[in-house]
Amino acid sequence: MSGVRDFPMPDLGEGLTEGEIVRWLVTVGERVAVDQPVAEISTEKAVVEVPSPYAGVVVTLHGGPGDVVPVGRPLISVDTAAGSAEADSVRTTSAAAAPVEVAESGNVLVGYGTSETGHRRRRAGAPANAAVGTPAPAPAAPAPRVATPASPLVRRLAAELGVDLTTVSGTGPGGTVSRADLERAVERGAVTGAAAPAAEAPAERIRLAGPRRITAERLTQSHRDAPAAGAWLTADATALLELRRVLAARHPDGRVTPLALILRLCVAALHRFPLLNAHFDSAAGEIVVARAVHLGVAVQAPHGLLVPVIRDAGARSAVAIAAELSRLTDAARDGSIAAAELSGSTFTVSNFGAFGVDGGTPIINPPEAAILGVGRIAERPWVVDGAVVARRVVELSLVFDHRVCDGGVAGGFLRLLGDLVEHPALAIAED
Repeated sequence: MSGVRDFPMPDLGEGLTEGEIVRWLVTVGERVAVDQPVAEISTEKAVVEVPSPYAGVVVTLHGGPGDVVPVGRPLISVDTAAGSAEADSVRTTSAAAAPVEVAESGNVLVGYGTSETGHRRRRAGAPANAAVGTPAPAPAAPAPRVATPASPLVRRLAAELGVDLTTVSGTGPGGTVSRADLERAVERGAVTGAAAPAAEAPAERIRLAGPRRITAERLTQSHRDAPAAGAWLTADATALLELRRVLAARHPDGRVTPLALILRLCVAALHRFPLLNAHFDSAAGEIVVARAVHLGVAVQAPHGLLVPVIRDAGARSAVAIAAELSRLTDAARDGSIAAAELSGSTFTVSNFGAFGVDGGTPIINPPEAAILGVGRIAERPWVVDGAVVARRVVELSLVFDHRVCDGGVAGGFLRLLGDLVEHPALAIAED
């Protein structure tokens, strides 16, 4: 085994000390080439493919999906000296050693919406690297059960009454149990209690992994540590949509969306209420107010919820924010986003409208002091100059850390933001 080389978990940057195995891209006994991806590894920021630095035959996979491997610990072992004949032998014998896997997919609530996964999980009872040997004998088949002859009606009545038909003597042809036989059995006290329910398939267990696991941990921390309070406001977005139409016509490649305009309006409101652009330092017992506005935007990606950050949003026009939002959203969804673009936000916005709902209550993105939820823009009856007319309105929901500010600050921010949504020209100016 002198040719076996261990490939340790690499340093994936950003000061990360460990990585979580999302899924293996190779199996024991498979021949790999240099730079061939061997595993998908999740960090706190993203999921990346890790390539092999060696060519040879895979000997050992150190861990399974969901396992966390520290940087420097072996991730995979490759026999670089194995010949093709040996590789074929290993590949043949490893078929029994490979862990049994089943596809896993599902939805899980993570604070901002649902996220879907497509990784694989090991079936319970199957070890990560099972020893090669003789397959276990199949369990003996259960003895066949002889059914008591009875009509469907009698069987249904027996189930409703809790009677075990095998205890009832039938007087019909061939021992068939009749309704009269069943009634006599009930009179004799043959009722055994409620009929046993039909066996149900075991509940599916979905193991949180990668960004979904990190999101769950962080939002649990936020819900536990921050005394959160909320406020709601509904605003007329008719003027906002008109401004969006004008800007989109002038900048057809800018992908100007209503959300991008609301992000620009958030910047203006945060300049008036900077306590919401802050975080609470519990160790020092201090409120830390950020000087720059770095807007986080919750994005639903294939591997879970990500929060790309629009840096220095206060120095960007509405069109520039729209362009950056589009770039970051695309990168988050196709997996090309850099880890540095997923950290450092000072205020986060969650777009519930993307899921077609009117609004919701988001959870603060720690360690920030507040988060804004934006519902869908929908037509509603609205009072304008004393008359009820149809208008396009949006619900805004603000959740804030009560250690950092009180309801006066939160309400003032939300009221100002609503006014800006109804009169966006007051805050938005093109470069």
